[in-house]
Amino acid sequence: MQGSFTPLADESALEAAVRQYQGELLRYAAGILGSMADAEDAVQTAFLKAWRSRARMRPGTNLRALLYRITYRTALDMLRTARRTARRLPPPAPAADPARDAEVHDALARLTPLDRALVWGQVVEGLSYRELAAIHGRPETALRSRCCRAKQRLAAWLGDGTKEEGGSR
Repeated sequence: MQGSFTPLADESALEAAVRQYQGELLRYAAGILGSMADAEDAVQTAFLKAWRSRARMRPGTNLRALLYRITYRTALDMLRTARRTARRLPPPAPAADPARDAEVHDALARLTPLDRALVWGQVVEGLSYRELAAIHGRPETALRSRCCRAKQRLAAWLGDGTKEEGGSR
């Protein structure tokens, strides 16, 4: 009788979800928040929110998309509450050219949180546009266009040193 149970039917289902999705949600939240400690808080809060709302989940709910959506909204709430600037990013991983790596992180920080979440989710996490649409509750075509424009801005900023500010809504 597959599909008759909600994704978080009991504590063992929650534990399995944490094991399965925690790592990718941490990377995703860190990309948005710019801090692994904040990302850990956001992901923990997201799992807690999902657990508390389990009674409202329908059978067949896409748990992965739901967790990404809750994580994204939690991260945005954290950004608003703390009035963080978009310039805080996780420390860059060791690279062949540390200066270039810092330049990439600075360019990412100039994007709006949604644009950064889209680029991070699509490029780093490998999420499809369909998954991003489910996460952000927006049409797939709109997110595809928005992500493309964000990538083009990043390329311009990294390619010619242009100092254009901000991002699209």
